[in-house]
Amino acid sequence: MPRVIVVGGGLIGLATSLLIAKQGHDVTVLERDPEPPPKMPEEATGDWARPGVMQFRLVNFLMPRGRQLLDEHLPEVTALLAASGAPHHNGLATMPPSVTDRAPRPGDERFATLAARRQLLEYAMATVAESAVDVRRDVHVTGLLSDGRRRVTGVQLRGSELPADLVIDASGRRSPLPGWLAAIGADAPAEESEDLGFVYYGRFFQGPPDAGGPLPIPAGLFHYDSYSVLVLPSDTGTWSATIVLSARDHALRGLREEAGFTKLISACPMHAPILNLKPITGMLAAAGISDRLRRTVICTAPVVTGLLTAGDSWACTNPSLGRGISIGLMHALATAEAVGAHLDDPAALAVEHDRLTRKRVLPWYRATTQVDRQRAAQVAAAIEGRPPAPAPASPEVQVVQDVSAAMMVDADAFRAFLELTFMLALPEDLVSRPGFATHVRTIAAALPPSRFPGPNRQELLAMLP
Repeated sequence: MPRVIVVGGGLIGLATSLLIAKQGHDVTVLERDPEPPPKMPEEATGDWARPGVMQFRLVNFLMPRGRQLLDEHLPEVTALLAASGAPHHNGLATMPPSVTDRAPRPGDERFATLAARRQLLEYAMATVAESAVDVRRDVHVTGLLSDGRRRVTGVQLRGSELPADLVIDASGRRSPLPGWLAAIGADAPAEESEDLGFVYYGRFFQGPPDAGGPLPIPAGLFHYDSYSVLVLPSDTGTWSATIVLSARDHALRGLREEAGFTKLISACPMHAPILNLKPITGMLAAAGISDRLRRTVICTAPVVTGLLTAGDSWACTNPSLGRGISIGLMHALATAEAVGAHLDDPAALAVEHDRLTRKRVLPWYRATTQVDRQRAAQVAAAIEGRPPAPAPASPEVQVVQDVSAAMMVDADAFRAFLELTFMLALPEDLVSRPGFATHVRTIAAALPPSRFPGPNRQELLAMLP
């Protein structure tokens, strides 16, 4: 039986291993962190240590697209997640009161997900994987084995070697793959990277686990002139609030402190109710997170065979949009499909994996980085006190702008906004719908400019010491 090694036992590494194991292959997962998943879900959100996962305790959201993929391909994971306290959350609950058409529509269930912290997601995935594949923890992969002809034949460990028919690098955004390839004489992968300078300050709060109804806290990502506020529900009554800034905005560094963070959130009427909940963490911060794409097939030629990448090792994105897990699951499925068809032909496997990745997953990476660039340009303009440059002219950009305005009064536009946000549709999908672009353009053109209630940059500067 062919042996597949997956390097990295995070969410996407484990998902990839489970999907390939379902095909009947022998899969071994090598995870650097030593601690196995705890026995009980409440322990996962306690002291479980995962130092190899940078965002393990930061804000997290499972997009409805990701939930759909799990339901279809790994239902045992979503079943355990729900049993562990992750409640159902439907984005339609955040529909603005200014939308008067509240009638349900067929297909509204597609906007639902399970709200959970990253720790609980990891717990559910790891618990399922422990009983289905060979997961070896506290294992440090130091390099790749090669046959000398650019064919990967396994991995080097500290003091030993482990052969394999296929190695899948799912070791995350910090993957050392370029160095590993250089060490065996392979060409460097094609890589593009862009650090747009976002920084994140946030914390978690505990609400009543068994509240009688939804708490009066709008969930979502809300853009102001030079900052954004991300508010999300989570498991067992917890919520998170995160401020997203430019790391170059030194004047707003006071927001990383609890006092500054609290001042800003309390000054935003939509978000202030979260401060009525009990804080259960100190301030959490993250920075230096790049959008990065890495390809190991260049002009249809693999730099090596016997090696694939999955998840953040292939491409990673700005976490404020919450797309990383869902993009990773899409890539895990493409990886498993390629393995199922071509494991016995390393060259064909590499080419098919690249083809499926470019067809199914790359458009989502490109759409995400385009949003990042546009938002970074808006923030830079606000910092410099000038109007933002116009967004690139295209039907896709126009429909996104019109949906973002019309969603405040139109039920169809709001659902389209959720489709974009929750990775259920790309902008080009909306453009292709007969009459839709004209519909939202007409509504948006008739609306006055609006913004979310809260301090602008100058007011915020006056608030901070």
